[in-house]
Amino acid sequence: MLSEKRRNDLLAHVRTRRTVSVEDLAELLDVSVSTVRRDLDALDGHGLLRRVHGGAMALDGGPDEPPIAERSIANPGEKRRIAAEAAKLVSPGGVILLTGGSTTAQMVPHLVTVPGLTVVTNSVAIAYAIGTASATTQVLVLGGLMRNAELSLLGHLTTQALTDLRIDAGFFSAYGVDPAYGMLGAHLAEAETDRSMIAAATRLVVLADHTKFTRRSAVRIAPLSGIDTLVTDTRTPPGAVTALRTAGVTVVTA
Repeated sequence: MLSEKRRNDLLAHVRTRRTVSVEDLAELLDVSVSTVRRDLDALDGHGLLRRVHGGAMALDGGPDEPPIAERSIANPGEKRRIAAEAAKLVSPGGVILLTGGSTTAQMVPHLVTVPGLTVVTNSVAIAYAIGTASATTQVLVLGGLMRNAELSLLGHLTTQALTDLRIDAGFFSAYGVDPAYGMLGAHLAEAETDRSMIAAATRLVVLADHTKFTRRSAVRIAPLSGIDTLVTDTRTPPGAVTALRTAGVTVVTA
């Protein structure tokens, strides 16, 4: 089993069971105890779980969405390819909105080479990444209450700042995509802010790898009719791609 997949599976077991012994994880993953210990040490070092004597504990937090540190190491190849394709939709001199997320963050190296670009974001992490990578890319950070786990800003101050902005396209990392229902979110608290950001943009571009098509949520951020382009990877089920295209969504595979 590849180490990346093994560690993702290990994290899933810890999050589900909350507390798991090294021996149980070794049996579940069919690997040695020493391998599990190395994986646990590495994941603890990344702040993804808590290493305890004889095993590991899940970090506090809801089960709906893994923390961004965990999402950033999941499917990195697909996310890089998706981000590169999405960046091709950005024009010189344009104004785009970039929300926080592990996939949109991968767009940063491509964006800082686009001449005359202005990036509007509610992500402190993305603003920092662009600011430290480019001396010329203009960054406009939306104000608001910071959700500490995500380093994203939301609420009334965020939506208020959008009223004076003209945005060519909004690029969103999706929690989930339902081919019959639209783009899904994980948190009700963020939904209104996300919808306001979508409404401020002329076009909506959704970035979603194949794993997002198996997630379900009661929170719909945008209906299919509101999505202009969806960028995904080649492992997304063909039926889902067909359904999206039938609904009028332009689907780009990376």
